[in-house]
Amino acid sequence: MTAGQAKIFYGWIVVGAAFVGTFFAFGIAYSFGPFFPAIETAFQASRSDVALVSAIAGSLLFSLGAASGPLADRLGPAAVASTGMILIACGLLAASRATELWHVYLAYGLGVGVGTGCIYIPAISAVQRWFVRRRGLASGLAVMGIGAGTLVTPPVANWLIELQGWRGAMTTLALAVAAIGGLAMLALRHSPEKRGLNPDGGPPPDPAAPAGPAATLREALGAGEFWLLGAAGMFISFSLFVPLVHMVPYVLDHGMDEATGAWLLGVIGVSSIAGRFLVGVVADRLGRLKTLIGVYIGLAVMLAFWHFAREVRTLALFAAVFGTLYGGFAPLMPAIVADVFGVRHLGSILGVNYSGAGLGVLLGPTMAGLLFDLTGGYGLAIAVAVAGMLAGAVCLAVTAARRHE
Repeated sequence: MTAGQAKIFYGWIVVGAAFVGTFFAFGIAYSFGPFFPAIETAFQASRSDVALVSAIAGSLLFSLGAASGPLADRLGPAAVASTGMILIACGLLAASRATELWHVYLAYGLGVGVGTGCIYIPAISAVQRWFVRRRGLASGLAVMGIGAGTLVTPPVANWLIELQGWRGAMTTLALAVAAIGGLAMLALRHSPEKRGLNPDGGPPPDPAAPAGPAATLREALGAGEFWLLGAAGMFISFSLFVPLVHMVPYVLDHGMDEATGAWLLGVIGVSSIAGRFLVGVVADRLGRLKTLIGVYIGLAVMLAFWHFAREVRTLALFAAVFGTLYGGFAPLMPAIVADVFGVRHLGSILGVNYSGAGLGVLLGPTMAGLLFDLTGGYGLAIAVAVAGMLAGAVCLAVTAARRHE
């Protein structure tokens, strides 16, 4: 049986590999919350100092796409993404043996950050190439790994910490990342054309049909839409990571325990899985840009609600709605970039465009920790996060106006 006669279109295998990649990469990156109190105690550090660990990892996660995207275009996504999995495993192992907080900065911050940065853009850009008609569905399924990882990993990490201590928990997670994640990344493939296939598994495109966009990186850099989308990514990452990093210490401040904080992060994760589909259905009717603007505004409202959520039930409501809206961002933004600039050089374009998100992740959680240390509460930090989310909505609205959408 030839590749073209295969019953299962290989693009869905690429989607499955991307799911596993985002599951481990973001599951580890977003599971720092359960480690937060243990590391704070172990090194007698302030909250802003500990938050910087996750901020470094999150910043590199997105900003390194500017390097990993072009590398994946040249070397193939499998080589780059599998290297990323090994880097995450090595970072966790090294962090588990840290004797000073700066060791954790280097090991966890750099290892997890660089490793995840080598996975996300190569995997997601590969999925865009394998699909056109079903790009929204394929993207949604691939990034469901982010939600699943956020759902599963924090409670597992919390359980492992109770069982083995935070050092043993990091070691166990490292072994799982290397054994399962590293192998799965080998299934990623650059494009259907290199396997004698066509996008969506259908017939070759009609040569008489008008060609879609095929911008180079240089051409994209000269477009105003590129910078507006990059700024929107920076603002959402700035605001989004504040509750993801600070949820566990937030609930501790209000008389709850670490397990509750880990559970709430899990609620965000499972809700984001539902958001991949619910927001996608809305986007099919209203358009991707209009839908994403609504997502940003909704996230701003929920961040404001978070400030008044002081009990488990209200925090659970926040986590469920916030997670559903956040779930819509992950598949929509790469698809919008692909729609605007095409897929021929998507790894390079998407990687550079997401660099702004890396800056936002670096500043947001660190800002929240610093403002907590200065004021003794999260009120001002949440207000700044709300403002950041609204600024991102404005960037998207200007983009839509320029494209007459």
